[in-house]
Amino acid sequence: MPIVGISNKTRYWQHYCFNQPPAGYRYVRGWDMPWQLLRMGSQFVLNTKWFLPLQPVQLYHTYNGIVANRHPWVVEVESQLPRYGTLPPEHPRYRWGQRKLAERHCKALIFTSQRTRELNQHRLTAAGVDPAKMTVIYRAVQPYLPEGRHPGRCTVVFAGNGFFRKGGVELLKAFVQLNRPDARLVIISTLEVDWGVYPDAGVVAWAARTIADDPRITLHRALPHHEVIGQMRAADIFVSTTFRDPFNNTVLEAMGCGLPVICSDTGALPEVVRNGGNGWVLPVEGRTSADIAAEVAARLQQLMDDDALRLRMGAASATIVHERFSLSVRNAALARVYDQALGRG
Repeated sequence: MPIVGISNKTRYWQHYCFNQPPAGYRYVRGWDMPWQLLRMGSQFVLNTKWFLPLQPVQLYHTYNGIVANRHPWVVEVESQLPRYGTLPPEHPRYRWGQRKLAERHCKALIFTSQRTRELNQHRLTAAGVDPAKMTVIYRAVQPYLPEGRHPGRCTVVFAGNGFFRKGGVELLKAFVQLNRPDARLVIISTLEVDWGVYPDAGVVAWAARTIADDPRITLHRALPHHEVIGQMRAADIFVSTTFRDPFNNTVLEAMGCGLPVICSDTGALPEVVRNGGNGWVLPVEGRTSADIAAEVAARLQQLMDDDALRLRMGAASATIVHERFSLSVRNAALARVYDQALGRG
């Protein structure tokens, strides 16, 4: 049985996917140089994998990382390759990364969305990477049955530490505008300002004050992942009109819990959510916060007032996950890539 060496699993979806390999394959941890322990902050260093030959591995599968070893490998990526931070394309290290992607040891570039493939394909092809090595394989998410929902009450859930980047303020404004006693809002977030969106101090203070003063709003600053899923399963609607995200996995997790979703058209989300089918995909670029909030409020009102629509969209979310984002779909696609990489096809 061929052994695939994988990088460290740091995300919940990675634990789910890489604990259950495709049929006929086995995953093991591929040990690489522990740069983090040495407090190395360079993106070039952190995203270049020098795997140690501690065990027999037929193929390496990295996430966002270039493999320096002269050994068969594939890379799965959610944003830009090479992922070397602020290094300009003309930098020798950046060009080295492109050459590694073009060489014969790199067997496949697995993009997590069509959007990511479009972001990379022209530039990498110009650098000599064979387009035939490029493919799209989506992440997989574990499906759950909804449970514990309350009749006569509608619970909206938001999950994401980058509260301001992920559209938390716009949701908060929409919730205040609705002013419905039957509505509840659960926010799972540290309320941090992380990257991409930088609100002024007044907006940050307003958000904190509004959350603290409204008894309909519950804030969880930190929850174990299984409790985040529990909050989703007990909710009715998920909202995240993110401004900056390559994927936003919480939307996919909410769909796996059978929720209708209101999201933005950022990154891969238009590939994940069927606008008008299992929720709505709202444009956010170039719009004011007030305009986005007004549309979120209108969509929330629509879902809260129409039980049949809400249930139908939630069921559609579960169907989409089963058909496109299940582990069986992902593993079947990965098995084809692995077979070709090892000459088994």
